[in-house]
Amino acid sequence: MCLVVIAYRVHPDFPLVIVSNRDEFFERPTEPIHTWDTYPKMIAGKDLKAGGTWLGTNHLGKVAFLTNVRNFKKTPHPKPKSRGGLVLDFLKSPIGFSANQYKEEVLKTALDYEGFNLFVFDGKVASYVGGDPLQSYDLEPGFHAVSNANWNTVWPKTAKLKASVEQVFDSFPMNENWRTLVTLEFFRLLANTDLVKEDSLLPDTGIGLERERYLSSIRIRVPGYGTRASTVLFYGKNGAEMLERTFPDPLSNEYSERREVIEFSES
Repeated sequence: MCLVVIAYRVHPDFPLVIVSNRDEFFERPTEPIHTWDTYPKMIAGKDLKAGGTWLGTNHLGKVAFLTNVRNFKKTPHPKPKSRGGLVLDFLKSPIGFSANQYKEEVLKTALDYEGFNLFVFDGKVASYVGGDPLQSYDLEPGFHAVSNANWNTVWPKTAKLKASVEQVFDSFPMNENWRTLVTLEFFRLLANTDLVKEDSLLPDTGIGLERERYLSSIRIRVPGYGTRASTVLFYGKNGAEMLERTFPDPLSNEYSERREVIEFSES
């Protein structure tokens, strides 16, 4: 995951809504969201190279996602573990294993990975661990945004998407049609390819100004690299729904759609 906005305990019927784009090299083998043959039962995409995932939820009501922290000014980790395993391990954790417990476990091994932002939610508490320098805390209700810097760091595209998602929440009445209407709006926002025009607003992550420009849009479109999937997750009181649009290549306006639903239970 490379750009995520969440609405945490903003909607009375959906304590968590996730609006996200996953950016990756298109040559990296990937499965779109699907139901995994695991216990706990879960829905998530799959990185076929390392076996992990970037966003998912399970039937115990747990949710996790991860973005990379981009800092090419630092010396690379000599033998990093795959960060997608951090998401997968929480989704596979047993009933009763809380977000706070997992957060403490991750803190013990965080230096085994390249930089990351990890969000975990157990149905009661939402926690964050990651960043550079490493930090962890529980989240307050409201809107949050993260890309490839520390949690809630203001980059032009995180600020733009967060403000736009907030506006969607303010614009549509929270009735029985709300989810259908806002889904279309969220996907429209995630498809925005406008680049930041003022170089002074761009971050400096050590990749050079030209690449910072290419990566400044909400949906990234660079030959061989870019937004591979746009995903919206609605976490309700009895279950969760994930909707995803996947792109065949970074420059294409065509996409395929998938929808996965999971019901919560304690067994």
